[in-house]
Amino acid sequence: MTYQLPPLIWLRAFEASARLGNFTNASRELLLTPAAVSYQVRALEQHLGYALFERAHRSLRLTRLGHTYLPSVSKAFSDLSVSTMSVFGTRDRRPLRFRCLNSFGHLFMIPRWKIFRERYPDIDLQMISASWSETLDNEMLGLDIRFGDGRWQDGTVELLLNEPIIPVCHPDLALHDIDKPLNLLADAPRIDIMGVIDTWENYFRQHNIKGKARDPGLQVDQSVSALELAAQGLGHSLVLQSFAQPYLNSGQLVRSCFVPMKTQNSHYVVYSGPRKSLPVEARIFCDWLADEMGGTD
Repeated sequence: MTYQLPPLIWLRAFEASARLGNFTNASRELLLTPAAVSYQVRALEQHLGYALFERAHRSLRLTRLGHTYLPSVSKAFSDLSVSTMSVFGTRDRRPLRFRCLNSFGHLFMIPRWKIFRERYPDIDLQMISASWSETLDNEMLGLDIRFGDGRWQDGTVELLLNEPIIPVCHPDLALHDIDKPLNLLADAPRIDIMGVIDTWENYFRQHNIKGKARDPGLQVDQSVSALELAAQGLGHSLVLQSFAQPYLNSGQLVRSCFVPMKTQNSHYVVYSGPRKSLPVEARIFCDWLADEMGGTD
């Protein structure tokens, strides 16, 4: 797509001159000479083929077309300014950017965002959510929160938490035989999460129980999707305890049984360079994250 736009420096000179009333004031804001600002505005008028100002001694007055054009130009610069600051921050206040899986962001970070904001109001967070299959340019990331075995070679790997995986379900599907809950669970409808090693098969194998084949119609690629399906009563879901906790707290789900699963995977935060080279905001966030995750049990 080709944009039919005059040079942005001409538009900027026009917007500043209209807003501030003359070329002298505009020149101070734009760090140019008044003559340079006047030249840029004149070049814009010649490009458009219409006058934008009526010039008087040391003052400017917008023409009818100038009045019509100004709001669109001002809004365009305002939108660019807001977008630039929201993505990149300002020179004196950069956002702390981190990436995490969609489920971690939705189930762990978002419920605690207000807590962090109230405790550290001077630190701006910028969360980038990704699915387990996505890869992003590491240069755009400050911190990468991952779940796995920790054997990554692309940065410093710091353990956050190793937690159990638990089976959960809608209250209507709760198992009432407390003597042999795993035998009942082996025959119950279950929801599978694709792309994980902590499967139902491994769960039952850990406890020497033979489970029936999984239902191929109940497979998702994110824990949050599995939890939502479980909350609708469609089956039992096997998820990290911290992910299930909001649903357990609200009563949407209950534990299918109190037999957890041990996993070799954990949550880690990955960053480039040694920890001491991290900005102080990043170190504060890592410490806060470890404290919060340590208090999820």
